[in-house]
Amino acid sequence: MSDFKVQIEKAAQRQRLLLLGFGGFGLVLILLFAVFILLVKATPIKVLPSSAAQEAAVTVSEGAALHFQGSLFSLSRYPVIQATAKGYASVERTIEPSEEGMPVEITMRELPAELVVKVTKPVGLVNWFVNGKAYPPAEIFTAELEAGQYVLRAEHSYYQPFEREFNLTRGESLTDEITLEKAVGRIHLDVTPSDADVTFNGRMVSEIPAEINTEAGQYEVEISKEGYATLRDVILLTFQQNEVKRHYRLQIKPAYVTVSASPKGGRLTLNGKSVAVGKKLQLSAGKKYYLKYEKDGYGSKEEEISLKPEEHRNVAFDMALKIGEVHINSTPMAAVSIDGKLAGNTPLKVRLPAMVHDFTIEKQGYQSFKKTIRLDPDKVQKIDITLKTERAAKLASAKPVYKNSLGMEMRLFAPTDIVLGAPRHEKGQRANEFLRSVNLTRHFYVATTETSEGQYSQFQNKRKQGDSFPVTNISWEEAARFCNWLSKAEGLPLFYKFDGAIYRGFDAQSTGYRLLSEAEWEWLARKAGRNKQTIFPWGDDAVIPKGAGNIADETANGKTQFYVPGYVDGYAAVAPVGSFDKDKAGLHDLFGNASEWVHDFYTLVPPVSGKVLTDPLGDQVGDKHMFKGASWASGTLTEIRPAYRASSGQGTDRIGFRVARYIYGDTK
Repeated sequence: MSDFKVQIEKAAQRQRLLLLGFGGFGLVLILLFAVFILLVKATPIKVLPSSAAQEAAVTVSEGAALHFQGSLFSLSRYPVIQATAKGYASVERTIEPSEEGMPVEITMRELPAELVVKVTKPVGLVNWFVNGKAYPPAEIFTAELEAGQYVLRAEHSYYQPFEREFNLTRGESLTDEITLEKAVGRIHLDVTPSDADVTFNGRMVSEIPAEINTEAGQYEVEISKEGYATLRDVILLTFQQNEVKRHYRLQIKPAYVTVSASPKGGRLTLNGKSVAVGKKLQLSAGKKYYLKYEKDGYGSKEEEISLKPEEHRNVAFDMALKIGEVHINSTPMAAVSIDGKLAGNTPLKVRLPAMVHDFTIEKQGYQSFKKTIRLDPDKVQKIDITLKTERAAKLASAKPVYKNSLGMEMRLFAPTDIVLGAPRHEKGQRANEFLRSVNLTRHFYVATTETSEGQYSQFQNKRKQGDSFPVTNISWEEAARFCNWLSKAEGLPLFYKFDGAIYRGFDAQSTGYRLLSEAEWEWLARKAGRNKQTIFPWGDDAVIPKGAGNIADETANGKTQFYVPGYVDGYAAVAPVGSFDKDKAGLHDLFGNASEWVHDFYTLVPPVSGKVLTDPLGDQVGDKHMFKGASWASGTLTEIRPAYRASSGQGTDRIGFRVARYIYGDTK
């Protein structure tokens, strides 16, 4: 065999060996792939949205895994895959062991388009709008937008608006330029007065009114004329407001005045309005003004002024003190105080600054007279008065009837003389009913009804029968304290004096609330409103008239020790206050219902023979207190007589009270 054939044979043998090796290697790979397919799970991978899935490339970025035909085959745990597609943001996804073999979705986000628009000739900040939505003003528009079709609008006050359409795709970067054209407009100028000098952006305007056609922008206008205040204005002409009209009116330059005045402390007015002395005041030139300066005791001065433009005038007011005279006389002679200072006694002549003065004329026991007068330097003024006594003044102003703060009706009485008590021969008379002559001189108010539970309970709760029933079961001291409480509530002086819980007496001069005196009570029951003094409230006949009052009647038989046969009043016990008609004095229940505490301490000392007592109130201190009048439990002739006197150291269900008060303090 030739060498050539030998070589060919060897080459063929090497080729067979090589083919055999490749074939074996491929068979091993196939076997390994088959084993791989058998050993691992296939995890389907789905890319969303569908537009991204068409172009998406899915690769394994971490772990031993293979993505093949839309599925992931992995030999390691937690493989990481990555999806990429044009126009979408790449996404990485870790496959959890619990997800192996289950469909896994990868959602890709579209990349926005970037739009950049410039203005060829910069004009400053431009207002940008995309499909009508406003963007922040900027010289260059830059925005990221989703893929789609857009209309971009550019606006600038001094340029015509510009619009352009853009069709943007995902992830696209687009840069464009636009050119803005100047807006134009018209400015109308008019001026009063028409001969004023007008400049427009520094250039003189030759004819007024003027019409100026120009580009949009900012323009300065200045108008001046001698004697007038220069006026300056800035006009903005824009594409939105492309026509502007101005009518200017120049104001005459102001004038000034400064006023000085002596003496100081007066009132300066300019056309009736108060202004400050010494201050530079601005006025309108050519207009009339009236300056007036006035001060008490000095009178007033007035000056008319009219100033030229820019004139500054000084005006001085120099005032002299003016004196007035007043003659003061009074009956009787009294002390005179002027402006709070004692000036002497009437008759009195005084000279004072011609201003307002307060005059007071007063004398003890008389009502003070007060008057305010502005003295006139040109005439003598007079005060000539007759002083009223305090009693006369109080009487003149006193109402016949009034209601107090608790709603009590208070009736005014002008008392007279009376003989208290009863003679020994009078039926039912008791030894303590001494005959006493009394002269009552002080006018007083008295409540037309007894004090009710409702009224008393505003001071101290004592409700038992009801608000309309008379309050009973209270001591004399409690009644006196109620009087003081009511006086304080109405701003009246207190009548009774207490030192804590201890009673210390009374103030006879007080006009505050108090209890009726024994003499007042008996005068009201026997003489007030009557032609003569009587034994009983209705007269001298012992027969009780029907409806006279609430006493122990037929219904009280068996409930009280005594009763009045044949008399029926409709109440077995106490009745609401005012249930019976008023008596001849105009009072309710002075006869019957509840006996009443009176002011005086009880005494058994006989009176001095022939002595007349004036406005007696009894001793300041004593033992027991007195009560007067019949009650709902009274059934004897003795008790139903007003002359009946009784005392007690404590309250009972048969004793109430009514209030009274003097209208003046003196006892003369």
